[in-house]
Amino acid sequence: MIYQGDALYYIYETPAILQHILENEQSVLAEAKALVNKTEITEVYITGSGSSYNAAVAAALTAKKLLGIRATAVYPVTLLEECDFVSDKAVVLGISQQGTSMAVIHTMDAIRSRGIPVISVTGEYETEITKHGDANIYIECGYEDAGATTKGYTSTVLTLMLFLIMLGEDNGKISFLKGYDYRKRIEAVIQNMNRVLEDSKTWCNLTAEKIKDCDDLIIISSSNLKSLLLESVLKFSETCRFPVRGYEVDEFMHGMYNAVTERTNLLYLFPASGNELERMEKLFEYYEQKETIQYAINMPNMQKKSLIGFLNDLDFSILEYNLPQQMLFVLTSRVRGINLNIPKDPEFHKYMKSKLELDKE
Repeated sequence: MIYQGDALYYIYETPAILQHILENEQSVLAEAKALVNKTEITEVYITGSGSSYNAAVAAALTAKKLLGIRATAVYPVTLLEECDFVSDKAVVLGISQQGTSMAVIHTMDAIRSRGIPVISVTGEYETEITKHGDANIYIECGYEDAGATTKGYTSTVLTLMLFLIMLGEDNGKISFLKGYDYRKRIEAVIQNMNRVLEDSKTWCNLTAEKIKDCDDLIIISSSNLKSLLLESVLKFSETCRFPVRGYEVDEFMHGMYNAVTERTNLLYLFPASGNELERMEKLFEYYEQKETIQYAINMPNMQKKSLIGFLNDLDFSILEYNLPQQMLFVLTSRVRGINLNIPKDPEFHKYMKSKLELDKE
């Protein structure tokens, strides 16, 4: 399918959409809440592919770190193979933005056949996936008529976070006061997003021009930004169409540094704080001395390479860090002469039978 929309427009739409989701949390989560309310849930599995899986990684980290809930992000084929080991006190969320992922649907069916509650998470009403769950969560971000998910990814992350906060409250893992505090912090990040977008424009335009001829990009980040790291690798690969690799900083230092050549560009996604931040700063300094081409999104303790006014919330800033990363891959694809709305291989999914309703994909 050839898309007609403008991915950059959807990025700018993101703050208003996230605010809408936050304000309408009760209606967004009504079906799911009715399904799990007063049910003892000991663990959560969140499954999806591509950007859906990447969003699941962010949500699982939130659940484990803030709520004390065992949450696992898992690819559909892995969960399908291991479904006999899923606890009967689990709940499974299957994500497909456009509701057509055959892998997710097959996995949901297998889990549901065991009597384990299954919730579909999708951005569109009356799609195939909604027929395969016990309840549905709709990602209220509207249709994205572009060849790369932007607002859909960020909206999925937020929606999953809100579901998990609700689950934590209902299961007594956190107090309602703590849940209120988390929501207020999320809202503060959302309210600051227009500033982040405005601040990002100049840096993203300049950086896109600099990396337009790049053919070897390595993205480096921290473990608590793994979701954004995975999403960055996916989106730069699919829109700019050259090989891209990504590593948490410690993994990079355990061998992958040997792959750096004079052609390599390094893009850093810095966290707000922590030991990994210090190692990333040291790594940046090392390659600066080597005159390796480097770019950075958010450098809290070093001379700023990009002056973007992040809030740097320790738990929820993945929502804001994502914006300049998205703007950068869209602008880079443009200066490389790529129309990201036209698939490079339009026959791929048709041959692989990996998605339903290809006219909507």
